[in-house]
Amino acid sequence: MSILVLNTGSSTLKFALFDELAHEQLARGVIDWQSQPDKVTLELQTQAVSQTRSRSDISNNSDAVKWILHVLADTNLGESIRAVGHRIVHGGTNFCQPTLINEQVLKSLEQVSELAPLHNPPALITIKAAQNILPEATHVAVFDTAFFADLPPSAYVYPIPYKWYEQYGIRRFGFHGISHEYCSTRAAEVLGRQNDDSLRLVICHLGNGCSATAVHGGRPLATTMGFTPLEGLMMGTRSGSIDPGILIYLMTQQGFDPERLDQSLNHQSGLLGVSGISSDFRQIEQASQTNNERAQLAMKMFIERIQSTIGSLAVLVGGIDGLVFTAGIGEHSPKLRSCVCDKLPFLGLKLDEVKNQSAHADCDLATIQSAGRILLIQTREEQMIARETERLFELSQSR
Repeated sequence: MSILVLNTGSSTLKFALFDELAHEQLARGVIDWQSQPDKVTLELQTQAVSQTRSRSDISNNSDAVKWILHVLADTNLGESIRAVGHRIVHGGTNFCQPTLINEQVLKSLEQVSELAPLHNPPALITIKAAQNILPEATHVAVFDTAFFADLPPSAYVYPIPYKWYEQYGIRRFGFHGISHEYCSTRAAEVLGRQNDDSLRLVICHLGNGCSATAVHGGRPLATTMGFTPLEGLMMGTRSGSIDPGILIYLMTQQGFDPERLDQSLNHQSGLLGVSGISSDFRQIEQASQTNNERAQLAMKMFIERIQSTIGSLAVLVGGIDGLVFTAGIGEHSPKLRSCVCDKLPFLGLKLDEVKNQSAHADCDLATIQSAGRILLIQTREEQMIARETERLFELSQSR
């Protein structure tokens, strides 16, 4: 018996297989639509093997789920999956806790899909594909927005007509909550400050999607993503926060309709839009080293927005005991970490470049003299999802 986790991102589908109690990870991997221009890659790691496969006929998440289960079966790990946990980015106001998936839940999720167009639609495709292949398994939705359900009103109410909040439900939801919650807990463990209500963290989840969160004593006080995952930091293909007047101008003076704005801001902006090269930070970093001016501009904008966000969040929590880098870029780009930290000594954060260049998961990268710690935490969203899935599975069996 085992638990499968499917973590649908904006450019990847991560997966992991755990034992029936969600204690031991049996396998993990990722399907990546970005790493090669004409092929989709699948990386798999088990206790016995590590392999990479590629195919050119995987065009959507339904095909990807079939491929994952086929690869797991090839390694004798795909049998007896009793539960499947799914990461859902946007739960709206209806879902603040992990939930057993049924037809009503799927309908509710479809209704909020337009608020997370890069994530919820492919996640729903993933769920339906997994349900078709594994109809006897219990399927559980775990929400990225749940960690931020208790944000203070000053953090989730926008400075717009209050009736918009009352009538239309427009408020900050926050995203990447599964990752931020895990990193908050793990950072406290690394620092030896579990259950410390005074611990002040700024967590930077930097991947194709990017967000930052201020956490005080394990509770989020502010986060950069908002009503949708479009707000906040500059990202791979998303603009992040911009002047809303730009949108009014484009609609009234340049003839943009909502669909064109949506496509431009969600799919053609960010690193891709500025560099004209790619949404993949690895390619931007390489191009900037060859003096590509637009790649250099994209990197500079990306870094400066992270720096200013760290500063504002640190002020909000009254200082910073730990800065956390996590997710694909945060974990794997020493250059990015170095550039971001270059202007942070005024916050008492000093990066040790030797440690930074040889960094490994869950380590402290700060100098001995640094007043605050700089941590690289390998986010384990799949572990969090597996634990919640196991908990709900047991509850469902006891009824």
